[in-house]
Amino acid sequence: MSSPQSMNPAVASLARTCEAIANGRFDDVEELFDVITDDAVDRDIRALAETFSGMVVQVEAREFHSSQLIAELTETKRQLEMAEAKLRKENAELKTRLDKFEVSYDEEEAEKEVQEVSDTEYFRSLQSRAKDLRSRYKS
Repeated sequence: MSSPQSMNPAVASLARTCEAIANGRFDDVEELFDVITDDAVDRDIRALAETFSGMVVQVEAREFHSSQLIAELTETKRQLEMAEAKLRKENAELKTRLDKFEVSYDEEEAEKEVQEVSDTEYFRSLQSRAKDLRSRYKS
């Protein structure tokens, strides 16, 4: 590529602006608009500058959209981390409660309940019928 000094001023401006855009600097885009609106500049050069300016608009829109997505994803990540922390705390509390939970078997209470059931007329009747059935099948 020729040095900017030996180029047409409009082409040199276009080259500098395109280099800046290629390096992610969009501050020099105004120079593109100067080239586009300068009637003294060759029509083909103005068309090229206009094409580049359209590309810049698209790149800036993508970058803006990307930054919005990144912000949304960052917020979602933060919310998920908070929810995870809350769930971990709740799980720890539940585990502690479960560890403290003990099922105790009271033998006296169980014997009392068995005695209450076995002392009923219905239970005695079932016992008698079972005894009769066993004796029938033994013979």
